[in-house]
Amino acid sequence: MSLYSDWQRGVNNRNRQIMAELQTREEVEQIVAIDFLPWGWRQALKVIFFGWLPNLVQPGVVYRSFFTVARRINEKLVVVSSWRTLFSESAFWRELTAITAKLGIEEYVTWSYNPMFVGQLDMPAEAHIFDAVDNWLLHPSFAAHEKRLENNYAQIEKRAQMIFMVAEEIGRLFAGNENVYWIPNAIDWQHYQQTYNLVDRRIADLPHPIIGYIGLILGRLDMAVVEYLAVNNPDKSIVLAGAYRGRLRNWDKKTINKLTAHTNIHLLGYIPYEKAPMYIKQFDVAIIPHRSEGTYVASTNPMKMYEYLACGKPVVATPAPGIDTFPEIRIANTPADFHREVNAALAEDSDLLREQRQAVVKDHTWEKRVNQMLNLLYDRSLA
Repeated sequence: MSLYSDWQRGVNNRNRQIMAELQTREEVEQIVAIDFLPWGWRQALKVIFFGWLPNLVQPGVVYRSFFTVARRINEKLVVVSSWRTLFSESAFWRELTAITAKLGIEEYVTWSYNPMFVGQLDMPAEAHIFDAVDNWLLHPSFAAHEKRLENNYAQIEKRAQMIFMVAEEIGRLFAGNENVYWIPNAIDWQHYQQTYNLVDRRIADLPHPIIGYIGLILGRLDMAVVEYLAVNNPDKSIVLAGAYRGRLRNWDKKTINKLTAHTNIHLLGYIPYEKAPMYIKQFDVAIIPHRSEGTYVASTNPMKMYEYLACGKPVVATPAPGIDTFPEIRIANTPADFHREVNAALAEDSDLLREQRQAVVKDHTWEKRVNQMLNLLYDRSLA
């Protein structure tokens, strides 16, 4: 679902964490990671410029064609970048079969995150896994592909040997499959226990208290909540730390201009995963003001709530799947609720509460999530 180059520049998501954990397992001999497959020219251009071309000129190439290149990253990992699906999906899967054969891979499991393609289900794998990180039918970016997604989800429901889902709500898509399991997101605990002698000035120089959010700025973010906080808390810094533009195009300039009109709203831009703890640790209260109605948020499980809690921060959030896992998180349904809960959290925070927040999330690790996934896979394989 991602490009390997995105992970290299610090993009963090569920599939990155799971793949990183799988690389540590002795029972996993090789991983062939497929860069985000394109179905239109916008995705194809990203793959060409940030996947296919860079891999083509780097050492370790094990396969190349006009559309596809496979490069060995280390002894376990091979990355495949291809824009062949723009013209022929079936031709790409034939190329992938040739790549696995060249690598000497005879027995394998497919593990997919991308419901726009289901050709892997035709490959002679030991098992086909689908990991549903959200319901793409609810995502506005895929509204034009509703029929394709409906057909593909039906194929996944019918043919996948195992389906993991990040939120129980997604289970409705796969009601006919008896091997569907809720595996929520998690945390790399040690990563968020880092300390920093120096802090980037773009947040270190801001006045406290800081009401902070880290993640994509547009789309799922409830701008009404953000603006309400800014207007009613003129003495506080409202920090939005995350990307508000893509690598190939700008996003909603009108919304960006509207936000920056408030002098206490600070758009800090893209924050790589390596620096995320540094920024969160500067927050006095962390927020998750996601829109729920009419969006795909109802089928997600926010990774940032684990990150905030791992840093010991008080959290205020709109309702979302999995939020109620942690009673420590304050729930707000309206902008006024958010304002009230943020200020209550600031007033009540203490060293003891920070320690308690860290304690409740400490065992929600990616290692344990992957253990659960592999145990389910092994049990299914032996059945």
